[in-house]
Amino acid sequence: MPIDKTTALAQIDAVTARRKELGQNWVPENVQEITTLSCAAIKRLAPPGSAYLEQMEAVLRDTQKSISRSRDEEVEFRLRGILSALRGDYEAGRLQSFEELIHADLFSDFLEMAEYFMDEGYKDPAAVIAGGVLEEHLRKLCGKHGVTIPPKPKLDTMNADLAKAGAYHKNEQKQVTAWAGLRNDAAHGNYGNYGHAEVKLMVAGIRDFISRNPA
Repeated sequence: MPIDKTTALAQIDAVTARRKELGQNWVPENVQEITTLSCAAIKRLAPPGSAYLEQMEAVLRDTQKSISRSRDEEVEFRLRGILSALRGDYEAGRLQSFEELIHADLFSDFLEMAEYFMDEGYKDPAAVIAGGVLEEHLRKLCGKHGVTIPPKPKLDTMNADLAKAGAYHKNEQKQVTAWAGLRNDAAHGNYGNYGHAEVKLMVAGIRDFISRNPA
Protein backbone atom coordinates (compact mmCIF):
# COMPACT_ATOMS: atom_id res chain seq x y z
CA MET A 1 0.00 0.00 0.00
CA PRO A 2 1.18 3.55 -0.70
CA ILE A 3 2.46 5.58 2.24
CA ASP A 4 0.06 8.43 2.94
CA LYS A 5 1.94 11.74 3.09
CA THR A 6 -0.01 13.05 6.07
CA THR A 7 0.53 9.82 8.01
CA ALA A 8 4.26 9.80 7.22
CA LEU A 9 4.70 13.39 8.38
CA ALA A 10 2.76 12.70 11.57
CA GLN A 11 4.92 9.67 12.41
CA ILE A 12 8.14 11.60 11.86
CA ASP A 13 6.86 14.54 13.89
CA ALA A 14 5.94 12.15 16.72
CA VAL A 15 9.59 11.05 16.95
CA THR A 16 10.71 14.69 17.00
CA ALA A 17 8.16 15.52 19.70
CA ARG A 18 9.33 12.61 21.82
CA ARG A 19 12.92 13.75 21.51
CA LYS A 20 11.99 17.24 22.73
CA GLU A 21 10.07 15.66 25.60
CA LEU A 22 13.12 13.69 26.70
CA GLY A 23 15.55 16.50 26.04
CA GLN A 24 15.38 17.76 29.59
CA ASN A 25 16.80 14.46 30.81
CA TRP A 26 19.26 13.36 28.10
CA VAL A 27 20.51 10.18 29.75
CA PRO A 28 21.80 7.11 27.81
CA GLU A 29 18.45 5.31 28.13
CA ASN A 30 16.64 8.21 26.50
CA VAL A 31 19.23 8.50 23.75
CA GLN A 32 18.73 4.80 23.01
CA GLU A 33 14.95 5.23 22.91
CA ILE A 34 15.11 8.04 20.37
CA THR A 35 17.68 6.16 18.30
CA THR A 36 15.37 3.15 18.17
CA LEU A 37 12.33 5.26 17.28
CA SER A 38 14.28 7.04 14.53
CA CYS A 39 15.53 3.78 12.99
CA ALA A 40 12.03 2.29 13.10
CA ALA A 41 10.54 5.34 11.38
CA ILE A 42 13.19 5.37 8.66
CA LYS A 43 12.75 1.64 7.97
CA ARG A 44 8.98 1.99 7.92
CA LEU A 45 8.72 5.09 5.75
CA ALA A 46 11.76 5.14 3.45
CA PRO A 47 11.43 3.50 0.00
CA PRO A 48 13.32 0.19 -0.37
CA GLY A 49 16.88 0.69 -1.56
CA SER A 50 16.74 4.44 -0.93
CA ALA A 51 19.57 6.67 0.26
CA TYR A 52 17.81 7.08 3.61
CA LEU A 53 18.19 3.38 4.41
CA GLU A 54 21.75 3.30 3.10
CA GLN A 55 22.71 6.27 5.27
CA MET A 56 21.03 4.76 8.32
CA GLU A 57 22.96 1.51 7.88
CA ALA A 58 26.19 3.47 7.45
CA VAL A 59 25.54 5.38 10.68
CA LEU A 60 24.86 2.19 12.62
CA ARG A 61 28.04 0.61 11.28
CA ASP A 62 30.12 3.60 12.23
CA THR A 63 31.82 2.96 15.58
CA GLN A 64 34.01 6.06 15.64
CA LYS A 65 33.48 8.54 18.45
CA SER A 66 32.82 12.20 17.92
CA ILE A 67 35.06 14.83 19.46
CA SER A 68 32.12 16.58 21.15
CA ARG A 69 29.61 13.78 21.74
CA SER A 70 29.55 10.20 22.95
CA ARG A 71 29.07 7.57 20.27
CA ASP A 72 25.37 7.07 21.12
CA GLU A 73 24.68 10.80 20.97
CA GLU A 74 26.53 11.09 17.68
CA VAL A 75 24.48 8.25 16.21
CA GLU A 76 21.24 9.88 17.39
CA PHE A 77 22.32 13.24 15.99
CA ARG A 78 23.04 11.77 12.54
CA LEU A 79 19.83 9.75 12.46
CA ARG A 80 17.94 12.94 13.24
CA GLY A 81 19.41 14.47 10.09
CA ILE A 82 18.34 11.50 7.96
CA LEU A 83 14.83 11.64 9.39
CA SER A 84 14.68 15.38 8.73
CA ALA A 85 15.68 14.84 5.09
CA LEU A 86 13.07 12.11 4.72
CA ARG A 87 10.42 14.42 6.14
CA GLY A 88 11.43 17.16 3.72
CA ASP A 89 11.01 14.87 0.74
CA TYR A 90 7.61 13.70 1.92
CA GLU A 91 6.55 17.31 2.50
CA ALA A 92 7.66 18.31 -1.01
CA GLY A 93 6.06 15.25 -2.62
CA ARG A 94 9.34 14.01 -4.03
CA LEU A 95 8.88 10.39 -2.99
CA GLN A 96 7.33 8.04 -5.49
CA SER A 97 4.85 5.75 -3.76
CA PHE A 98 5.71 2.12 -3.13
CA GLU A 99 2.75 1.15 -5.29
CA GLU A 100 4.15 3.05 -8.27
CA LEU A 101 7.51 1.35 -7.84
CA ILE A 102 5.86 -2.06 -7.77
CA HIS A 103 3.83 -1.30 -10.88
CA ALA A 104 6.93 -0.07 -12.72
CA ASP A 105 8.82 -3.28 -11.90
CA LEU A 106 5.89 -5.50 -12.92
CA PHE A 107 5.29 -3.70 -16.21
CA SER A 108 9.02 -3.76 -16.95
CA ASP A 109 8.99 -7.55 -16.60
CA PHE A 110 6.18 -7.89 -19.15
CA LEU A 111 7.89 -5.51 -21.56
CA GLU A 112 11.07 -7.59 -21.26
CA MET A 113 8.96 -10.59 -22.24
CA ALA A 114 7.72 -8.67 -25.29
CA GLU A 115 11.32 -7.81 -26.19
CA TYR A 116 12.24 -11.48 -25.90
CA PHE A 117 9.52 -12.41 -28.38
CA MET A 118 10.81 -9.68 -30.68
CA ASP A 119 14.33 -11.07 -30.52
CA GLU A 120 12.97 -14.50 -31.39
CA GLY A 121 11.13 -13.08 -34.40
CA TYR A 122 7.60 -13.20 -32.97
CA LYS A 123 6.31 -9.67 -33.46
CA ASP A 124 2.62 -10.52 -33.04
CA PRO A 125 2.61 -11.81 -29.42
CA ALA A 126 5.06 -9.02 -28.57
CA ALA A 127 2.53 -6.44 -29.78
CA VAL A 128 -0.29 -8.07 -27.81
CA ILE A 129 1.77 -8.17 -24.58
CA ALA A 130 2.95 -4.57 -24.93
CA GLY A 131 -0.60 -3.43 -25.65
CA GLY A 132 -1.84 -5.23 -22.55
CA VAL A 133 0.77 -3.45 -20.45
CA LEU A 134 -0.30 -0.11 -21.92
CA GLU A 135 -3.98 -0.77 -21.18
CA GLU A 136 -3.31 -1.77 -17.58
CA HIS A 137 -1.09 1.25 -17.06
CA LEU A 138 -3.87 3.53 -18.31
CA ARG A 139 -6.18 1.95 -15.72
CA LYS A 140 -3.67 2.82 -13.00
CA LEU A 141 -3.33 6.35 -14.34
CA CYS A 142 -7.10 6.77 -14.21
CA GLY A 143 -7.05 5.84 -10.53
CA LYS A 144 -4.20 8.22 -9.84
CA HIS A 145 -5.84 11.17 -11.58
CA GLY A 146 -9.37 10.56 -10.37
CA VAL A 147 -10.75 9.52 -13.76
CA THR A 148 -13.84 7.34 -13.33
CA ILE A 149 -13.86 4.18 -15.42
CA PRO A 150 -16.55 1.51 -15.99
CA PRO A 151 -16.00 -2.17 -15.08
CA LYS A 152 -14.77 -2.89 -18.62
CA PRO A 153 -13.20 0.36 -19.83
CA LYS A 154 -12.04 0.82 -23.40
CA LEU A 155 -8.45 1.87 -23.98
CA ASP A 156 -9.41 4.72 -26.32
CA THR A 157 -11.89 6.09 -23.80
CA MET A 158 -9.37 6.01 -20.97
CA ASN A 159 -6.80 7.66 -23.22
CA ALA A 160 -9.13 10.51 -24.13
CA ASP A 161 -10.29 11.04 -20.53
CA LEU A 162 -6.72 11.06 -19.20
CA ALA A 163 -5.63 13.65 -21.76
CA LYS A 164 -8.68 15.75 -20.86
CA ALA A 165 -7.76 15.47 -17.17
CA GLY A 166 -4.24 16.72 -17.91
CA ALA A 167 -2.47 13.45 -17.10
CA TYR A 168 -0.46 13.90 -20.30
CA HIS A 169 -0.53 16.13 -23.38
CA LYS A 170 -2.30 15.72 -26.72
CA ASN A 171 0.74 14.45 -28.60
CA GLU A 172 1.07 11.58 -26.15
CA GLN A 173 -2.65 10.89 -26.54
CA LYS A 174 -2.14 10.49 -30.29
CA GLN A 175 0.79 8.15 -29.73
CA VAL A 176 -1.23 6.00 -27.32
CA THR A 177 -3.99 5.82 -29.96
CA ALA A 178 -1.46 4.57 -32.51
CA TRP A 179 -0.14 1.90 -30.12
CA ALA A 180 -3.70 0.80 -29.37
CA GLY A 181 -4.39 0.43 -33.09
CA LEU A 182 -1.31 -1.73 -33.56
CA ARG A 183 -2.30 -3.90 -30.58
CA ASN A 184 -5.80 -4.34 -31.99
CA ASP A 185 -4.39 -5.42 -35.36
CA ALA A 186 -2.23 -8.03 -33.64
CA ALA A 187 -5.10 -9.28 -31.47
CA HIS A 188 -7.45 -9.64 -34.46
CA GLY A 189 -4.99 -11.32 -36.80
CA ASN A 190 -4.30 -8.36 -39.07
CA TYR A 191 -0.60 -9.20 -39.08
CA GLY A 192 0.14 -7.56 -42.42
CA ASN A 193 -0.82 -4.10 -41.17
CA TYR A 194 2.45 -3.65 -39.27
CA GLY A 195 6.05 -4.81 -39.26
CA HIS A 196 8.78 -5.88 -36.84
CA ALA A 197 10.26 -2.38 -36.68
CA GLU A 198 6.93 -0.82 -35.70
CA VAL A 199 6.45 -3.26 -32.84
CA LYS A 200 10.00 -2.63 -31.63
CA LEU A 201 9.31 1.11 -31.53
CA MET A 202 6.01 0.44 -29.78
CA VAL A 203 7.63 -1.56 -26.97
CA ALA A 204 10.35 1.04 -26.44
CA GLY A 205 7.81 3.87 -26.59
CA ILE A 206 5.51 2.28 -24.02
CA ARG A 207 8.44 1.74 -21.67
CA ASP A 208 9.35 5.43 -21.95
CA PHE A 209 5.70 6.49 -21.56
CA ILE A 210 5.36 4.53 -18.32
CA SER A 211 8.59 5.96 -16.89
CA ARG A 212 7.43 9.53 -17.60
CA ASN A 213 3.89 8.94 -16.36
CA PRO A 214 4.14 6.69 -13.27
CA ALA A 215 1.03 5.29 -11.63
